[in-house]
Amino acid sequence: MNALAQAAPSLPSAGILWARILEAIRQEGRGYALTWLERMRPLDLREGSLVLGVPDRFFRDWVDDHYRALLESHLARLGEGLSKLAYEVVEGPPASANLPPTPTVKANPARPPRLNGRFTFSTYVVADSNQLPAAAAAAVAEKPGHHYNPLYIYGGTGLGKTHLLQAVGNHIWEKDPTQRVVYLSSEQFTNEYVESVREHRMTDFRRKFREECDVLLIDDIQFLGKREETQKEFFYTFNTLYELNKAIVLTSDTVPAEIPGLEERLRSRFTMGLMTDIREPTYETRVAILQKKAEAEGLDLPDAVAHFIAKHIQKNVRELEGALVKLSAMHSLTRQPVTEDFAAQVLKDILPAQRVVDVEAIQREVARFYKVTIEALKEDRRHKQLAHARQVAMYLSRKLTKSSFPEIGARFGKDHSTVISAVRKVEGLRESDPTVHRELVELEARLSG
Repeated sequence: MNALAQAAPSLPSAGILWARILEAIRQEGRGYALTWLERMRPLDLREGSLVLGVPDRFFRDWVDDHYRALLESHLARLGEGLSKLAYEVVEGPPASANLPPTPTVKANPARPPRLNGRFTFSTYVVADSNQLPAAAAAAVAEKPGHHYNPLYIYGGTGLGKTHLLQAVGNHIWEKDPTQRVVYLSSEQFTNEYVESVREHRMTDFRRKFREECDVLLIDDIQFLGKREETQKEFFYTFNTLYELNKAIVLTSDTVPAEIPGLEERLRSRFTMGLMTDIREPTYETRVAILQKKAEAEGLDLPDAVAHFIAKHIQKNVRELEGALVKLSAMHSLTRQPVTEDFAAQVLKDILPAQRVVDVEAIQREVARFYKVTIEALKEDRRHKQLAHARQVAMYLSRKLTKSSFPEIGARFGKDHSTVISAVRKVEGLRESDPTVHRELVELEARLSG
């Protein structure tokens, strides 16, 4: 047995080292990384490595891809001879987490109205597209009213805003059932207001939303626009809660400045805390979402089928979930094996029609992805980002179409040798550069959808 194994094989030593690493990362101002890192727990010091427990292999791969270099740099500095990380998939909750596991509550009171117990942080898939809103929501859930007040989360339809909003409410309530959590949409807030006015119950309305509310969660706040009287009432409700340090979390499909008919004083208040957006999930995130949901549904989803669905449903998490529910239901009824052919048959009314992929389609998609113009792809400019986009477009044209090198060159205003050089360069980058690999996977998924 070597000296390291004799000196530090136990969990306490691993735990102390891991705590030091996390504290060093926190001191560097990299608190966003802790959203992921604190979900791992130290297991052992073994063969020159710090062994960390992770909840599943998808989590392991994501953390390893994004944070291994950061962790190993701190490990080399603080680990007294340790220099490498190792992972083990373990069951059970992490020792601590910024995205908290949902505790089990056995006693009354009942869950607050409209909160769905399925929407928790543990069932929410975190990725680059939603990392900041997820971390901010978790911070609010841990200390309501102390962080990011108000928290304003915006993004397109079906991207997971409601899941995150409800996860905040569920965690706060399950951690402390005495917390009075009020969750509803702006439409429901308006309806309650109108009904209270009509039935002369405004005292009860104001008591509910101001005096008997510790956490206010409002979904789809954009529908408050152009409703002057409701906006007035919400303004005073907002001010009362804010002054009492009560947590306020809002979701919307757009930023406050773009909500039609929203009063300026509300726009100002909505931007007082933190505004953060949820973007469309990447291809890898869509696969992870499908496999996470399949696990929750008890469906054995082969990787090939998850990739097949993720390639065809690209923008909407809700559509991904709907496709999985339908697939699971048909599998339960027919007992047929879950294959790509089975998925294609079951989801034929959901999946978009296949597009014809030609050089022009590739140019359009690449230009959109890298935020350049199609004309710029055909020019002779040598700007680094533009040159990379042009090379990727040439590579994909060669890979996804039957066009020859000269034919591709003609579409870009280049000779065939330039195309050959571009293809070889991108092939090399795909093998050596993880960022380029992810870009190509995402582009191929978009073009195949």
